[in-house]
Amino acid sequence: MDFENKVYIVTGAGSGMGKSCCEKLLEKKAYVIGIDIQDSSIEHDSYKHYKANVLDEERIKTCVEEVEKTYGHIDGLVNAAGIFGNNKPFYELTTEEWNRVLSVNTTGTFIVSKAAAPAMIKNKRGKIVNISCIRSTIFKNNMADYAASKGAVASMTSAMALDLAPHNIQVNSVAPGFIYTGMTAASFDIPEVKAQSEALIPNGRLGKPEDIASVVLFLLSDMSDYVTGAMLFADGGYHIQK
Repeated sequence: MDFENKVYIVTGAGSGMGKSCCEKLLEKKAYVIGIDIQDSSIEHDSYKHYKANVLDEERIKTCVEEVEKTYGHIDGLVNAAGIFGNNKPFYELTTEEWNRVLSVNTTGTFIVSKAAAPAMIKNKRGKIVNISCIRSTIFKNNMADYAASKGAVASMTSAMALDLAPHNIQVNSVAPGFIYTGMTAASFDIPEVKAQSEALIPNGRLGKPEDIASVVLFLLSDMSDYVTGAMLFADGGYHIQK
């Protein structure tokens, strides 16, 4: 996997899976541009951080234009920015609550991809990796908003792959399972919840952000040139035993 001197944009770079993707790319000597509504704790000569909301289309467009102007090309994009659902039955959700989850998780992915794609088209190569979720296909109660948003990301990935295939750009998604991050720690730090969750996973443990980042790097690499429109489950086998 040759990432040296290549340029990658990662949203949701301030924490969790997005941050882990940034760190692994930096280890591979890539140039990494992070986008997040929060500041970043990453300190590296090859890292630049933009504090921005993925729903701010003009701001995102400006950030991407600056990246292309600085480096001359964009080799890949990771759409890792996202939020959880409201943990309510769908009939108790307000339209505002519903729209917020769909906007960040789905529209945000669209906005950043739309901004970055022209630079890749110009270069006649590129990779886009979207972070979906096992909840795009395996459901539980009180997740209609989140499942809809991540299901849309999975479907959009395939449609984007078709649009960009003539330009030698591959678009894929990763479906993480139970991953221990700062956002999920409140639940998984409860011993009973952790034990119950791990009992459902054939591999017997919660995932780490690095587990997802490793799959993302494969999809960003030349090794995945013949893979497009796919969703790769990274869930310790959870989806195959349901």
